[in-house]
Amino acid sequence: MLAGEGQHVVNGVTGRIGPGSAFLLSPADFHSLRSTGGEPLSCYNTVIDPAVMERHLSALGGPVIDGFPWQTVGFLDAEPDFRRLQAELEEPRLGSARVSDAIVACLVVELARRCGLDDPQRPPQPAAEEGLRAAVHYVDRHFREPLTLADAAARAHLSPNYFSERFRVYTGASFQLYLQERRLRFARSLLASTGLTVSEVCHAAGFNSLSHFGRAFRRRYGEPPSRLRRDGSRGAPGTSREGHDVTVPTRIH
Repeated sequence: MLAGEGQHVVNGVTGRIGPGSAFLLSPADFHSLRSTGGEPLSCYNTVIDPAVMERHLSALGGPVIDGFPWQTVGFLDAEPDFRRLQAELEEPRLGSARVSDAIVACLVVELARRCGLDDPQRPPQPAAEEGLRAAVHYVDRHFREPLTLADAAARAHLSPNYFSERFRVYTGASFQLYLQERRLRFARSLLASTGLTVSEVCHAAGFNSLSHFGRAFRRRYGEPPSRLRRDGSRGAPGTSREGHDVTVPTRIH
């Protein structure tokens, strides 16, 4: 954030934002911004291709995949980096793709540090546990997509059968149950904080069948999803941004 004050709703949880606020969201996170002061919100909105971000996160090691979404304050001193990134993307020159990628890498590292993800007190985990942890966080970031057990097992470098056993021990739930729970929590956040229809929420959360979504939701929360949807007359949280939109294109590899 460069200027203005407002509310930031992330997965149904509301927080305050102001100059220097910064956050990194995964494709699975739902959020909205609403201005609450007399001054419009002004911010850099940097959209990074998921494959590019996965590469940068992997380069930093296991600890940085914890705790999405990342949120911090006092990040106003990074504004020159965003301004340089915007310039490189709007007026490409020799080597702009490499410069842009390097700037994104530096911003990710700095944000991870500000969020306390480089804590030296974190105990190292066995390699096998790191693989499972990476797979769990992969599910957490991609649960809205069509995910299979084989997809997650590949992230842990394990066979699907063995991964299924280890996943249950590691999380306390089967892969399918964990995936469904993640989708249901996200759907509940959408129902509580937006005016989306139940059908729209169903598909946004990764469910293919409205009837299956309804049954799963009732089993988990004891009521139909329509009971939690906000009154449409209240509308969804608004978004107010001015200028400084930055897009990191998919051509950065």
